[in-house]
Amino acid sequence: MALGPKQMGEAIVRNLKNKTGKSIKEWIEIVEQTKLKEKKEIIAFLKNENRLGHFQAQKIFEHFSGKDKYEAPSTFADKIFTSKKSKELYLFVKSKILEMETDIRIQPCQTYIPFYRKNQFAILTKSKNDEILLGLNLPEDYENTKFSKSSNKGSIRINAQTLINKKKDFDQEIISAILIAYQNN
Repeated sequence: MALGPKQMGEAIVRNLKNKTGKSIKEWIEIVEQTKLKEKKEIIAFLKNENRLGHFQAQKIFEHFSGKDKYEAPSTFADKIFTSKKSKELYLFVKSKILEMETDIRIQPCQTYIPFYRKNQFAILTKSKNDEILLGLNLPEDYENTKFSKSSNKGSIRINAQTLINKKKDFDQEIISAILIAYQNN
């Protein structure tokens, strides 16, 4: 089973000592000694001077600053879908996707809501025009005029997208495409 963002962050912190030779506490002490305060500077220092990966540096900065990006995933949907229209449409589409199969799970991220079976097969986020963007992982040869090539919303697994402006846009074609993406994962 794929880890969600919060679990991935916890795993990075848990494995720091094994992977880098230093615990999160030791890395925070090193950052404190530098007198650096800005996120960009600290992450650059950790990556360039200490040869850490981006996500390791990010987690160290989050612990140093006391701002864990993933401490409240249950609030992410409210931060993404801020208008009454987008919130209602999101809740409608989410409920329809979850009704399709019993093994679908959600692991909210800050900018999108991913749906998983074994792997991520669908995402929901808000478009600039207050519509719901549905992204799917469809087979490469899948063709449907409702879907366009994805602009990499969510993960690289998401290769097709469509906009949903109102409940009636969520029709049988979209339901069929979601089921294909689900079965593809």
